[in-house]
Amino acid sequence: MKGRWQWFVDGYRRLFSIREIETEPILQWAFGALLFYFFVTFNTWINKPYITVEAARAGPTCWPFFKNCGDFYFLHALPYGYTQTEFYMMLYGVMMLIVYLMWRKRWAYAHMLMTLLLFWKLFAISLNYISEGPYDYYHIFLLAALLFIPHKEYFLKLLFVLFYFMSVTIKFAPAWIDGTYFSSMIGGIPFFPRWFIVIATNIVIFEQVIGAWYLLSRYWLLQRFSLAFALFFHFYSGILVGYDYPSITLPVIAVLFGPMYRHSPTPFTRKAIAGWCIVALVVLFQGLGYVIPTDRFLTLEGNRFGMFMFESNHQCVATVKTYRYTKQSAADDFENTPGTQCGQFYCLVKRSTTLTATGSVQELRYESGDAWNRCDPYEWWSKLQALCGNPTISHIALRFDHSINGGPFYRIVDEQDICGVDYRFFAHNPWIKLPGEAQIVGYPVQNWYY
Repeated sequence: MKGRWQWFVDGYRRLFSIREIETEPILQWAFGALLFYFFVTFNTWINKPYITVEAARAGPTCWPFFKNCGDFYFLHALPYGYTQTEFYMMLYGVMMLIVYLMWRKRWAYAHMLMTLLLFWKLFAISLNYISEGPYDYYHIFLLAALLFIPHKEYFLKLLFVLFYFMSVTIKFAPAWIDGTYFSSMIGGIPFFPRWFIVIATNIVIFEQVIGAWYLLSRYWLLQRFSLAFALFFHFYSGILVGYDYPSITLPVIAVLFGPMYRHSPTPFTRKAIAGWCIVALVVLFQGLGYVIPTDRFLTLEGNRFGMFMFESNHQCVATVKTYRYTKQSAADDFENTPGTQCGQFYCLVKRSTTLTATGSVQELRYESGDAWNRCDPYEWWSKLQALCGNPTISHIALRFDHSINGGPFYRIVDEQDICGVDYRFFAHNPWIKLPGEAQIVGYPVQNWYY
């Protein structure tokens, strides 16, 4: 039995080129850096009801190609149960075991357990439209290179720089060229005067389009200058976006391009085909966001594809009118002062109930609470679809007003019956209006980042 198991382990090591990890300290440190981001991710997910049974009952936000995702939710988050915290503490134990195996240099077993964590992450992301972000795309593709292909060191470096380049392509817009991403906010940018905003944003564009490639340079001065800028940028970005972005970038930058850096020649061998396929897949994934004939910043159609970080400063207002056959009480009606802040992406600022001859109409008004909330109409469409089957509801109307980078509020959605429209994931949805057809309904005031 022991011989058969050893035969399996040896075959596993050959299949996934684990000898590279066993012999290269830079890959061992990269293994630890990518394991660290599992801790960061699961620390967030353990307290989020994204894929819980309760979320399924309330109406999950599924991907358009997986509309019955709620059928697969099986966890209960606090205060409804302990299964979610139990499950993620089990994963915590797996991560600690991986650390132990790394210390013992049992890289094949550490690799197997890390692969299990990756499969869970992919499965969990497929179950919910809003649980992932571009940070997770960084993590997944880098893990694919580290775990599954030969020439791991080269493709880890190339993919990271390619992510940088792709992230900045979405910045070729007034939000960054003119600096309106930050100038439309009261706080501007931390530590620097407002007049420096446009200079800073264009420096970032230049460094990520051109300078990032020097991370791969054989010339020490150019490589170290690019490294210093990358380290500074990601420490600074954490002031705005929190720990997620720096946690997937800074450790990887320090490992791949820091003291252990060495220039890696480009591999053109049969073994490198798998790596080039991953590179092609990344390019294709980025391109999917641009095939839809729409204003991606305003309608968010196609925005879940590719590296879409820091693309716009958003403000939006969603007004939902639910027409019911039953009489609803107005006892809980209220209206807050416009601009009231809350700790959520959307703040409920108004609830009003009107009685009609046949039932009642309840109006709920939500305002976005964060400048980095991307204000995706699909999220509202998906959540409201879950209510459409309620026999007490006649129909649901949705108005959605969206402003980007301090520009005017456009009424991009004004549907009297949102239950009667479908959402097309790879094409423009005619019920989401573009400027020219969408009316300007107001102008925003300067907002805070939070």
